[in-house]
Amino acid sequence: MNMWKILDIEKTKDSSSIERAYTTMRVTVNAQEAKMLSTAYEFALRLAKIKNSPDSFKEEMLIEMSYSRYWKLAAAKASQDRAGPAADITGSSASTQLQGAVLPQTTVYNDFLGQMQRICDDFFIRRDVANWQNLLHKDSFWSTNKMGLEPFIKDFLLKNRNIPSDIWNMFDNEYQWTTKIDGLIESNQPFARCLLSETCPRWKLDYSFVSKGASFDYENYFKYRKFTREAALENDLERVKEFFDKAIDVYTNDTVLYEIVAVFYSTQTPFYKYGKYGPEFLHSLNKLIKLHYDDSRFVRERAEYYTSCEYFDEARDDYDLAMKHNPEDLKIPYMIAETFRMQSLSGEAKSYLKYIKKIYQKTQSGLEKQMSTTDDRDKVSAIIDSNDAVLGLVFDRLK
Repeated sequence: MNMWKILDIEKTKDSSSIERAYTTMRVTVNAQEAKMLSTAYEFALRLAKIKNSPDSFKEEMLIEMSYSRYWKLAAAKASQDRAGPAADITGSSASTQLQGAVLPQTTVYNDFLGQMQRICDDFFIRRDVANWQNLLHKDSFWSTNKMGLEPFIKDFLLKNRNIPSDIWNMFDNEYQWTTKIDGLIESNQPFARCLLSETCPRWKLDYSFVSKGASFDYENYFKYRKFTREAALENDLERVKEFFDKAIDVYTNDTVLYEIVAVFYSTQTPFYKYGKYGPEFLHSLNKLIKLHYDDSRFVRERAEYYTSCEYFDEARDDYDLAMKHNPEDLKIPYMIAETFRMQSLSGEAKSYLKYIKKIYQKTQSGLEKQMSTTDDRDKVSAIIDSNDAVLGLVFDRLK
C-alpha cells in the first residue's frame, strides 16, 4: 500500500501540498478508506519533517515501508478475525522472519562464521569495530569467498541484532548493499528494513558507556533501546511506548534513549503527545532536563506540556528558566503572557506583552549584530523572524 497513491499526489516534503491533498481526498472516501487516508496523511507529514541530508532517504524509505506494512498487517488481522484464532501477527522488529540461509558443508566457511560468532558472543569485543576489521582484512579467505558468504552474513546480522551500527556500515561498504536497496526490498525486505535502520545516522546508538562488571542486563537493554529507535524511525507510536517502557525497566541513564522518545513524541499531534503517550513524553523530558540542565529546548517542551495540561504555575516556572538561557527569544515571554491570558489574568498578561514591546528594538539590534559573527546564521535569522511575528501578536493582544 503506497501512501502517495492513497493521497493521490507525487512524493513530496511540502506539508502544504500534503494538507491540500488530504483535504481534497477526505470528502470522496468511505469510512474504511477514511482510516487509510488519515494514516497516509500522518505518515506523509512525518516524512515531510525529515531534514534533507545524504542519508535522509533511509528515514524516508523506512516511513514508506512502515506505512505499507501497517496496512498489510491490518488486512491480515482483519482476515484472521473473520476466520477465527490463528498465528499471532505482530509486525514487530523483534520477531523478524529470517530467511535462514543453509551453510555449505565446508570447514572453511564454518570456521570463518565461527570466528564471527566468537566476536559477537563477547559484548566488549563485539562493540569494537577494529576486531571485525581485523577478521576481514587479515583473513585471506575473505577476499576470495566474500561473495559466497554474502547470504550467510546477511542472516548472521539479522540473527545478532545487538551489533553497533559501525559494524553494519563496515559490511555495507564491503557489499554496497545501500546502492542496491530497491532490489533488496523486493528480494529480502526484513534485511533491507534492518539495513536502512542500522545505517541511518539519526539517533546513532552508543555502546561505549557500558563498563565491565556492569550491574544491569545490558544485552536486553540494548535490544529494547534498538527497537524503540526503530519504532520511532518508522512512526510507530505504540511500539515506541512499548519498548521504551521495557528499556527503562532495565536501565535509566542513557541520554540517547530519552532524546529519541522526547523528540519523536514532540513532533506528534497534541492528542498523542499530551494525551495517550503523555507519560512517556513527560518522563523523557524530565530526564533530559536533569541530564542537560543548560539546554532550554527540553524545558520549553515541558512548559508546553504543562500549559496543555493547564498546569500554569509549572509552565511559567519552566518558561522563566528558558528565558534565562535565551533572553533574546521573545516568544518565551509571549508564551508566559498566554498562560496568564488562559487563566483570565489580563493584568499579568499585559505586563509581559508590554515588556516585549519595550525590549523588542534592542533585542533585534543585538541579534542583527550577531549575524556578522555567528557560525549559525540560520538559527539567529530564525529568532529574528520569530520576534517580528511575536511583535505582531503583541499588538493584536494589546488592542
